[in-house]
Amino acid sequence: MSLNPNYAAVSGHQQATSRWAITLPGQFNRREEDAGLCYWRPGLTLWLKAYGTEDGVSVEDRMLRDRANVPSAATDITESVEGGVSRLSYRLSETRADGVVVKGLYSFAHGEAGQAMLAAYADDDSELEAARLVSASLSYIA
Repeated sequence: MSLNPNYAAVSGHQQATSRWAITLPGQFNRREEDAGLCYWRPGLTLWLKAYGTEDGVSVEDRMLRDRANVPSAATDITESVEGGVSRLSYRLSETRADGVVVKGLYSFAHGEAGQAMLAAYADDDSELEAARLVSASLSYIA
């Protein structure tokens, strides 16, 4: 399967906002919607939403909130702090309305003056490594 010729094709470093960037492993289509930026290719869809900070809420408090909201069915929960970014991610398998099970990887990244959420949906486990690479590539520009 190939990319959709009706949308921009992008790869590599993507400056998603003035503060957040990701690196895509290979070619993806890209579009903007109210829900955020969408990058997709056959088998993998990525949604990226960036926010400012909430007044008076520290990075540590935002991480505490994200930890508290991790679903009980989540697996592969990881946390890290690197390059001025605190991260939390987890996997979650979800069943769509049509009965298809989608493998989700949810990632939350917090910088001092901004935060981003990446939701990656893979058709099967073969695309989860690409989703992890994109998640790990989320970078913050102070």
